[in-house]
Amino acid sequence: MPTLSFLLYLIAVALAWLLRMSYLGWFGPYFLLIVIVLPLFLLALSLPAMLTLQADCRVPVTAARGRPASAPLTFRLSPFLFPCRVTVYGEIENLFAGERWRFHEQIADPARETASIALPTALCGQLRFRITRLECRDLLGLIRIRRRLPAEARCTVLPPAAAPDSMPDLDSVLETAPVLSPKYGGGYSEEHELREYRPGDAGNSIHWKLSSKTDELIVREALERENDRIFLVLSRVGAGDRGLEVLFWLSSELCRRELSHTIVADRLYEVANESDAVEAMCALLASPIGEPRRFDASMARCIFRISSGEVFLS
Repeated sequence: MPTLSFLLYLIAVALAWLLRMSYLGWFGPYFLLIVIVLPLFLLALSLPAMLTLQADCRVPVTAARGRPASAPLTFRLSPFLFPCRVTVYGEIENLFAGERWRFHEQIADPARETASIALPTALCGQLRFRITRLECRDLLGLIRIRRRLPAEARCTVLPPAAAPDSMPDLDSVLETAPVLSPKYGGGYSEEHELREYRPGDAGNSIHWKLSSKTDELIVREALERENDRIFLVLSRVGAGDRGLEVLFWLSSELCRRELSHTIVADRLYEVANESDAVEAMCALLASPIGEPRRFDASMARCIFRISSGEVFLS
């Protein structure tokens, strides 16, 4: 595709031709030849690199809010080819906050240089990073060729985990009266009850020591807690809201205690460990948060409501 430099090249050729017509000395033909051939010769040298260049971009999966993060842009090109110039256009969109940034980078020697695109980490949210245009030009910029774009990538800017200024004591809140029911499929459980044997009971559930004392078969029936669900309900927050920090801290604290829980936002996110907590935060920050989704709280062990950076028990 011709560029503005190509138009200037044509003007230079026209001026050289006028000089040749008006100047009858020996230098005129040579000057016209140099003006015509030299730019085309440099274009021919750069053309193989322009046609074979490929770009790769490695965007980190997560980044911490407020800390520097970047996406390195590298180029695959044989170092033995004559160099070309590369121009990169792209945009970064925060899907959670709804903000968008554009960037523009120029690389003079892609075989030896890389570009590092700074990521905006001032606000939490999932960043959609994409290259919108990738152009190769010869050294004089006579023509430009568009190359294949790298795949779109995403990076989630996570909030730092920060405890609220005040909240109910976790130890006392989590010590609620259990509602027990028979465990499906039986098996081992810390909670159990003793009852008489019924046809169909598994042999390994029989309490042989107690049965020998009572002269009748006694079964240890495994029980499980029904009101064992913990809910973390997040009210509508912004990308810089402290509620995200408190949510991440409380979820991580429950994971440290090996307590599964459910994060309630626009969707329900089941969390069993720290890896699940990070994945839930990434999914939560992929779009603006609306009103909390409805959930069944009838058998909840406890419900923590997070609003304006504070934790309330309900």
